[in-house]
Amino acid sequence: MGFSLDDLVPNELKKVGTEAVDFIRSGSQKLVPKEIRKFLPYLAAAAPYTNIMFPGSGFFSGAIGRGLLSSLYNVAGQAAADPEGEDINMLSAALAGAQGFGATGANPYDGGKSGADILRGFTTKGNLADQGIIGSQARMDMANRGFLTKAKDLGITGTAKVADFLGGAKDTLGKLGAGEKVGIETSKKVGDEIVKDTIMRDLFTKEGAKAGLKAAAPMLAQGSADTAKAFADEALRNFEAAEAADLAAAGLSETEMMLARRNAITEAMTDALFSDEDINATLDELGLLDFAQGGIASLKDGGMLDFGGREMDLRGGGFVPMGKKERADDVPARLSKNEFVMTADAVRAAGGGSVNKGAQRMYDIMNRLEARA
Repeated sequence: MGFSLDDLVPNELKKVGTEAVDFIRSGSQKLVPKEIRKFLPYLAAAAPYTNIMFPGSGFFSGAIGRGLLSSLYNVAGQAAADPEGEDINMLSAALAGAQGFGATGANPYDGGKSGADILRGFTTKGNLADQGIIGSQARMDMANRGFLTKAKDLGITGTAKVADFLGGAKDTLGKLGAGEKVGIETSKKVGDEIVKDTIMRDLFTKEGAKAGLKAAAPMLAQGSADTAKAFADEALRNFEAAEAADLAAAGLSETEMMLARRNAITEAMTDALFSDEDINATLDELGLLDFAQGGIASLKDGGMLDFGGREMDLRGGGFVPMGKKERADDVPARLSKNEFVMTADAVRAAGGGSVNKGAQRMYDIMNRLEARA
C-alpha cells in the first residue's frame, strides 16, 4: 500500500475540512469572477511573508500557528481557484505550512525565538545550550555524538538555514513594500583582495529589484504551482466532457488517450502563458509526463520514439516505404509499410486549431477509407 500525507489526517478532521473546502468552492463560484479566481493561490502563497494575515499575538503569531494558518490559506486558495475541483494537493499545503513556520521571525509567543531558532533547538548543540551546558563539557558531548545523531543535526541545521532564508525574504519584502531600503552585500576585487561591502537600495533600483525577486521566489513558485494545477484540472475536465468519449469510440488505445489528455492540458496551459517548466511539473504531478514506463518509449521530453538510432525520423511527417508487410509493426516507432504519418500542423488544421479534434477527424477518415478497401 502507498503512503500519502492524507493518511496522517484523522477522519473527523477530514470531514470538517471537506465541508469547509466545499463552502469555499461554492462561495468562489458565486462571488469571484472566473478570470480572477485562478490566481488566488498567489494571494495565499503571499501569506507567510506578510503580517496582515496573522494575529499580532497568541498561538497564531508563533511559528507553529503561522505554519498552520499558512497551510489553511493554501487549501483555501486551491479550493477557490478551482470550484469544480475534487481534490486538494496536500503536499502543496504542507510546503506552504513549512514556509509559514520558517518565515516566522522572533516573536513574544515563542519566547523571542524565530522559526529557525526553534529548529536549531532540536540539534545537540541547541539542547546543550538550553540546558546551560557550555565550555569543555559541551565540546566533549558534541565530539561523542554518534553517526545518526550527527546526521540528524546536519539535517536540522540545513533546514534551519532554509528557514533563515525565508525569514530574510519576509523581512526584505516587508521593507521593500514599505518603501524602505534594504542592505545588499556586494564584493569587488581590489588588487589581490576581495573587498565586501553593504549598500542600501530601494525597490526602484536594479539591485533592489533583484533582491525583491530573489526574496519573492518561494512565494511565486508556490503560487505558480497551485495556479498551474487549477488550469490543468479544468482542462482535463473539459477534455473528458467534450472529447474523451468520441476519441475512445474512434478506437484510440489507452496510451493514445493519455497522449490526448496530455495534449489538451499542454494546449490550455500554453494558451495561458505558463512556462514549459510549469507545464512539465504539472503533467508530472498528474502522471501524464512520462507514462510509457518499460515499454516502447519515454515521451517525457515530447520528442521522437527512441529505438537506439534505428528508427525513422518522421517528426516532419511522411510515407513509410520500409517493412515486410502492412500491419506487421516491424518498423521502429510502431509503423508499418505503406502507412503515412501526418504532421502535427496538419492534424491541428484538420481540427480547426485543436489537435484532439483533428485526430478524431483523421480517425473517422481512416475508418471510412478502410471500410472501402
